[in-house]
Amino acid sequence: MDDSLSFESLLTGAKKFAGLALQAHRDRDDEVFVLHTGVSIERLMKATLAKTNPVLLMQTGAVKDDRALLHFAGLRPHTERVRTVSASAALSRIRSAGWLTSDPELDELIELRNGVVHLGPTEAESADVLATFGRTTNALLARLGIDPADYWGNQYSVIEISLNDQLEKVERDVKRLIEQARHRYRERTRGFPLEAVQALRDRAVVTGLTPPTERDGQFAVGHVVCPACENPHAAVMLFTHEVENEHAAAVDRRESYAGYTCTLCELPLATIEHAEAAGIDVMDAQLPEAVVAVARNAIKEFLKVLQVLPLPQKPPQSVSE
Repeated sequence: MDDSLSFESLLTGAKKFAGLALQAHRDRDDEVFVLHTGVSIERLMKATLAKTNPVLLMQTGAVKDDRALLHFAGLRPHTERVRTVSASAALSRIRSAGWLTSDPELDELIELRNGVVHLGPTEAESADVLATFGRTTNALLARLGIDPADYWGNQYSVIEISLNDQLEKVERDVKRLIEQARHRYRERTRGFPLEAVQALRDRAVVTGLTPPTERDGQFAVGHVVCPACENPHAAVMLFTHEVENEHAAAVDRRESYAGYTCTLCELPLATIEHAEAAGIDVMDAQLPEAVVAVARNAIKEFLKVLQVLPLPQKPPQSVSE
C-alpha cells in the first residue's frame, strides 16, 4: 500500500498538524487553528482505521473493480489515484466501531473546518474547538495505546487545562494564555546562552511611549512581574489617567484597569478579571512608573502595539477637553 496511507505516516501527519494547530491558537490565528485542527483529527481518525485494517480507509464506491480493494489490503499497487474515505465518513465508521461516542461539538468542528474559508470562527468558538480537539484526540490516542504526553509534547499542559472542567472559565482561559506565553518565550530563547537570555530579560522594556499632552488621553503605567516568563521589566499594567500615584486605592485601580502585556512573552490580560486570575494584584504595580499619552483617535492602535488584545469591554477614559 502507498506509504502515505500507512498508519505511521498518518499518525506522523496528525501529530504535525496538531502542533501547528496549537501554535496557531497560541498566536490567536483562529482560521488557521481550525483548519489544522480539522486536518489533524482527520488524519488521526484515518490512522486509527489503518491500524485496525487498512481496508477501512477505502472510499465506498470509489472504483468499480477490486484494484483499489487489493491496494488497501496491501496485495498489489494501484497506479491510479486512490481516494480515501472523507473525514465525515471516517468519523461515522469510528463511531460505528464504538471508538468515539456521539458528540455534536465534534460534528460542528468538522463542519467548521469545512466552512472556515467562508466563515471564520469567533474567539469563543475557538476556545470550544480547542477543548473538543483535545478530548477527541485523547480518546483516539487511548484507542491506539499512545501516551498523550508524548503526542502533545510541550503543549500537553495547554490541553490538560482546556479539558479541566473543574476550573472556572476565566481561570481556565487565563491558565491557557499563561502556558501559551511560556511556550512562546521558550521558543524565542531556545538555543540562547544563559548570559544572552539574562541580558534579554534585563534590557527588555516597553517602547513607543510618548510624553502626555493636554489634549491626549492619558494612561498611568506600572511595571509588574510577568506570571508567565517571570520578567520584572517587560510587563506593564495600564490604568486610565485617574490613577496617577502610588497612593491610589485598590478599588480605584480595579475600576481604571485598561490592560496588561509583556513584550517578552506577549501574555495578554485584557480585563481586570483576567489579571486577578493570573495572580496579579493591582497593588503590585508601582505607580507612577510613567504617565503616557495616547491621541484619542489612536487609543486602540496604542493598545495593539502593547498587544493588549482584545480590548476591555469598558473603554479607557480620556481627559476632558
